[in-house]
Amino acid sequence: MKLWIAGALLIASTALISAPAMAAGCSTGCTIQTKKPSKTPGKFDYEFHCIDDSSGDEIISHVTAANDAEAKVLAKKKC
Repeated sequence: MKLWIAGALLIASTALISAPAMAAGCSTGCTIQTKKPSKTPGKFDYEFHCIDDSSGDEIISHVTAANDAEAKVLAKKKC
């Protein structure tokens, strides 16, 4: 019985610790590296570099949007 309780506590604590880390995303922000006119009229092709908060890895995202604000929202969703 003690082993079962210890196992349950280990699983619960792992879930509590890993859930926020998985949800972290790129809250530190993403920066625009390139902005070029798109083949779609009125839009631009962007390249963003974002830093993953949980791992510190750099994530490169390519999005097409009408303006910088829209592009930043799209880039953060990809992170």
